[in-house]
Amino acid sequence: MTVRLRIVVFAVVTAVFVAMMIGVMAFALKLADDFVQRVDAVHRRFEVIAELDGNANNYAEQIAEVLLLGAEQMPDFHQARDEMRDAFERLKEVTRAEISTMHDLEEVRRELSDVETASRMAELYRAIDQAAERVFALQREGKQTEAVELFRREVEYKLSNDFENLLESALDDERSEVARELSEVRTQQRRLLFGSVAIGLLALISGAALAFGLSRSIVRPLQALAAGARAIADGALSHRIAVRGSDEFTALSRSFNEMATAIEAQRSSLIAAQERLHSEVEDRTRELRDANAKLKDVDVRRAQFLADVSHELRTPLTILRGEADVALRGRADPGLLRDALSGVQAQAGELSALLDDLLAFARSDAGDQSLERASVHAVDLVLAAVQEGEVLAAPREILIETDLRAGDARIDVDARRLRQALMIGLDNAVKYSPDGGRVRVSTSVEGGRLAIAIADEGVGIAEEDRDRVFERFYRGRDAGHNVKGLGIGLAIAKDIVERHDGEISLGDGPTGGATLMIVLPLIEDDRA
Repeated sequence: MTVRLRIVVFAVVTAVFVAMMIGVMAFALKLADDFVQRVDAVHRRFEVIAELDGNANNYAEQIAEVLLLGAEQMPDFHQARDEMRDAFERLKEVTRAEISTMHDLEEVRRELSDVETASRMAELYRAIDQAAERVFALQREGKQTEAVELFRREVEYKLSNDFENLLESALDDERSEVARELSEVRTQQRRLLFGSVAIGLLALISGAALAFGLSRSIVRPLQALAAGARAIADGALSHRIAVRGSDEFTALSRSFNEMATAIEAQRSSLIAAQERLHSEVEDRTRELRDANAKLKDVDVRRAQFLADVSHELRTPLTILRGEADVALRGRADPGLLRDALSGVQAQAGELSALLDDLLAFARSDAGDQSLERASVHAVDLVLAAVQEGEVLAAPREILIETDLRAGDARIDVDARRLRQALMIGLDNAVKYSPDGGRVRVSTSVEGGRLAIAIADEGVGIAEEDRDRVFERFYRGRDAGHNVKGLGIGLAIAKDIVERHDGEISLGDGPTGGATLMIVLPLIEDDRA
């Protein structure tokens, strides 16, 4: 028998004996609960019968007082009669309650005698009450002597003899019933005691036998395994454990022997693994150096960004202060004041645009902007961006041409955010185009997707800038000469487009300059 099977047998036997003890305890508790309920019911019935006895005496006394003192005592008599009726009602209730606690048909049959006794007492009381009415009738007719005689014969005698005998018989029945229940409980207690002792002894013997067998099947193999482990720890790799039997420890002993055989081979494997680990550490160290170099590059770009921000803010602020000094110096010449205010207004616009770029960068970097998508006509959205772009192009007499071939195609986008991305593209196209040049905006539908192209006539993209134009804070080599900015516009546009599940790219135009391409998915109906 395997160790696992022995453990299962031990657990099953233990569970069986525990269940048997729980059953004995549950039966004992139920027996005690039934006894308490029966005794409580008998006690309540006993109290009601005793109350009936006292009420019957009071009832007889009130009749006698009416005979002796006259009709003025009738209220007390009626009260005594009501008490008798209430007591009989309570007797019925407690009798029914006592019967409800019984579970055996024989017990119910024995209780029927109590029901019969209660019925006889009620019938006898009704007869006595009718006799009392006749006594009062004779008294009202002036036949006092006949009334007294009838009272003694039909009321007093029956109450003191017949009714009292019934009450005493009912009380004796209740006493005998309590004694009978007590005897039954004691008998059951003795049986439970003997059963509990027998179950306990059987459980003790069975547990001891199973525990001894289980101990023999576990302790000896464990001692052999412990000795083998000490030998292996001391370096005696040739030590082996004798294999006997067919239980789990036999398989464990075989595994132990196989382990001892494999340890030497594992030593060689560990040496090889150590060499591989050394090589991997060198690779990781090299990767860390590369990452450190990238971090230094990021730090340099951050420093450059702060320098650019300082420079971009210093220039308009210097001009603003100079224009203010001109306006405040000398006489108030309306022409000079207008020119100064125009300069202030222009530089304030520059500052506003710069702050807008910084704010857009901060929001994009935080990633907490939610999109309010809606279905819009692609052409309408592009035309709205073009109209705003014409305001930027007008001072330099740059013409924005359109070639919109998207038809009624619709896209599911946040119109305000996507228009911001288009305006970034238009703003760059205007900045890099020569004065009097042209910017071409075109749309088309290809393969279920909308393509928006913004092409300028500028200098194009340098080869070394192609892979970095969408990086934040990066400004191309040509950008630093004539074009202001922080190098974050295209990065913001890329973030907006990609959040709309689109793609964005910047490349050379077919006839020079640069072309910004934005590709967005169409709504399903438009794809069909």
